[in-house]
Formats: sequence, C-alpha cells, structure tokens
Amino acid sequence: MKKVVLGSMMFLAGVLSLSIVLAGSMSNEWTVNGQFSSFWNISQYRLMPAFYCFIAIAVIGLVIAVWGLFDKKDNQLPS
Repeated sequence: MKKVVLGSMMFLAGVLSLSIVLAGSMSNEWTVNGQFSSFWNISQYRLMPAFYCFIAIAVIGLVIAVWGLFDKKDNQLPS
C-alpha cells in the first residue's frame, strides 16, 4: 500500500509540474511561423532538461504505483 501511495504522489507531482511548465510556456506570445509552439518556448527558456526530469518523475511514479498494486507481500490481509 505504501508503494501505491508513493508512486501516486510522484506521478501527480510529475504531471502537475509538466502542466505548469507547458502552461507557463504558452503565456508568452512567441510564435514560430505564425503558430504557437510550447516546445520552442521551453527550449528558449532552457527548461528542456527540467521538462525531461518531470517526465521521468511521472513515469517512475507510475511504475512504482503499478508495482505496488501487484506486490504479493503487501496485498495479504493480517490475521
């Protein structure tokens, strides 16, 4: 159960961080060929390493949560 909670919180933190970076990048009115580009804005602010770290945190959290669901030791009820 602890792994599921930890993984869920890590996944939530990663997804929220990604959404904040993506939303913040579109707050400026920078365009590429007349089109808004969030990834170009993120790279202009040099935030691509942080973007990749947030993706990694979300993926690791998802893996831990799924691992906690299928873990045999934690799923047994005490007698």
